[in-house]
Amino acid sequence: MRRHAMLALILGLFLVTSRPADAKSLEVTPFLGAMIPANSLFLQDGGGTYIRFQTHTVYGLALSCPMKDKIGLEVVLGTGTGKLELVGGTIAPLASTLFMADLRGRVRLLGTEQSHLAGVLGVGYTDFNVGLFDLAHETGQGTYLGRLTGIVGAEVHGSVSDQMHLNISIVDRIHESGVALYTGGLTGSKKTQNDIVATAGLSFPL
Repeated sequence: MRRHAMLALILGLFLVTSRPADAKSLEVTPFLGAMIPANSLFLQDGGGTYIRFQTHTVYGLALSCPMKDKIGLEVVLGTGTGKLELVGGTIAPLASTLFMADLRGRVRLLGTEQSHLAGVLGVGYTDFNVGLFDLAHETGQGTYLGRLTGIVGAEVHGSVSDQMHLNISIVDRIHESGVALYTGGLTGSKKTQNDIVATAGLSFPL
């Protein structure tokens, strides 16, 4: 967990220290949503063994900061639970815990400061903790690959009251994903993974 805490601290410091002196107050958004994987991961070329990613429940906190009239920065920290299925002759469900940390830039495309549609671009970190893969990594038999993540999507920001806003976010988190197994005849593989993350939360100023 230390690496997640360090990354969260670095992203938070970047957001705060890069904020202009005349910028408006920070907004915090507790959110809840789902991560919907868009594809599966094959372990062998031409083989029938693959990992089928399942939808994960996602929850966390976003800290946003206006920078200019239509531009803002946002730190998003989240976790979630779900499962993966290892399919190869039989189906073996594997419990999975998701960790994510993003630094996102937002550009207002339509609307006003209170209610608008914004485009989102950013970079992040993705980690899936799966017991079987963690054991393989600890014993030197294999590892799960892919952490650096690109983010692209959109957010809808709507006014609920003077001090509260509804924020709906839909982004594609794009990262390399793969498994390298050193025993059992599986050579592993890597591919681009697309995880559609849809969240909703209420924003309020700090």
